[in-house]
Amino acid sequence: MSQRLSEHASIDLMDLADIGGTNAQNNGGWLSMKNYSRVLFYVEIGTWDSSDDLDECRIQQASDSSGTGAKDLTSDASGGNYDTDNPVDADGNFVIIEARGEDLDADGGFDYVRGYVAEGGNTGVDNVAGVLIRYGYAYPKKELQGAASTGAQVYVDTGT
Repeated sequence: MSQRLSEHASIDLMDLADIGGTNAQNNGGWLSMKNYSRVLFYVEIGTWDSSDDLDECRIQQASDSSGTGAKDLTSDASGGNYDTDNPVDADGNFVIIEARGEDLDADGGFDYVRGYVAEGGNTGVDNVAGVLIRYGYAYPKKELQGAASTGAQVYVDTGT
């Protein structure tokens, strides 16, 4: 028996944003990892000023959906998970960061994640887009992302 990805994964976008001198996160903000085994944050650079770098790119964790106690789950630093000594800085460059549910500070009550990016300079347009995918849901089910609704939330499977 094969499962559809939509039965055990949930996807949240980060709209294309010009982050020159600022930051962005996935649209859904802080999302619960309860019953998910993994999380992936994919970030891709669009139109980008050649004198700027993607300075920060990480997954953060918090203890609730409002971001209480927010701290980094992955690092962005010299030699970190996202190595800022070798940052992405051109159209089409990308970063994929993955973490396991067990990497969360469960003892501290951390069960929420978000993807976060920032660019400290602002010498031109610095467009970035991304997606945060939680997957490996413990209880696969139809329409995990949300109930189907004609013209709004549509699931298509050619194998049915």
